[in-house]
Amino acid sequence: MIRRYLRKDLSDYQPYHAPLKEYKIKMDNNELAYGHEADFMASIKQWMENDQHLTRYPDTDCQALSQALGRLWKVEQENILCGVGSDQLIDCFLKVFLEVGDKVMMPKPSFSMYSLTARLNHGTVLEFELEEDFSYPIDRMIELYQKQKPKVVILCTPNNPTGNSLSIDDIKRLLEVINCPVLIDEAYAEYTGISMIEHIQSYPNIIVLRTFSKALGLAGLRVGYGIGSEAIIKAVAIAKPPYNLNALSMVAAQKALENMDYFNKKVQQTIQNRQWLAQELKKLNVIDKVYPSDTNFILIRPKIDNLSLYLERNKILVRSFSKDPLKGCIRITTGTMEENKILIDTIKNYKSVQ
Repeated sequence: MIRRYLRKDLSDYQPYHAPLKEYKIKMDNNELAYGHEADFMASIKQWMENDQHLTRYPDTDCQALSQALGRLWKVEQENILCGVGSDQLIDCFLKVFLEVGDKVMMPKPSFSMYSLTARLNHGTVLEFELEEDFSYPIDRMIELYQKQKPKVVILCTPNNPTGNSLSIDDIKRLLEVINCPVLIDEAYAEYTGISMIEHIQSYPNIIVLRTFSKALGLAGLRVGYGIGSEAIIKAVAIAKPPYNLNALSMVAAQKALENMDYFNKKVQQTIQNRQWLAQELKKLNVIDKVYPSDTNFILIRPKIDNLSLYLERNKILVRSFSKDPLKGCIRITTGTMEENKILIDTIKNYKSVQ
């Protein structure tokens, strides 16, 4: 009976789902492989001892966190909007700009939430396919934009799940032509050190999204933020729910920002681990291709069909893809050196599974 009332355009809609599975090593969701320092955890526990932190609503404007982010990026509080992960801000961005049927230009392959959220907000998905090596086709993008005139554009750099980046020069070249609102998702930018945040005043139509999930170890608390001109931040904030970010998430994010030296070291360690892992994967005869990466994960194309199932049965979780152009590919989150070595040894001992 309920399906009679469901929106007709969502009759075949399959929402994003990441089932919880048993594991010994988790390399499927691109979280930071390292835990927090004891002082960080102690400060969180001390904060929890004040029960009013739990019984009172949090600051709906996330002022303290926004001020801390402003100091980090040398921008004003008015240039910052905090959200429940960057996913919520993607939804808010599309919600305020899209009217029924408006086109959302985005890369393919890329983060699946772009197309899913566009559809939920009555948008029409306008995808441009990446090159064979997954680089961005700048000329084709400009041509598509000029021909189709989308309402908004989404760029992901470094791109998930392919791992490659857009250069600042290429982004600027695009922005010379694109004058609609542009969302630039920099969820993995800590691993490149490259960002468009310093250029937000030159391009008031962009909002740059960042997250605490990938490099700052707070995936479980869901903290994201956007930085842009005051005009675009005010626009996106129209759709932000009140009290969207909980008090624990806000204080943990603030304390993480106070501990950036630690996380910067872990980012560098992760990059070194990724480089080692990539080299070792290239030596394995069951792997056809290892793609370059600017992130904390590596995309590979195995020669065999059931490698991810084999790893799962050995309690190692990775992310597999079943649709073109990534059909058969596997994305592996960089782990600690111990985890990476176990992964490599497990693949070396590969046995076919049904």
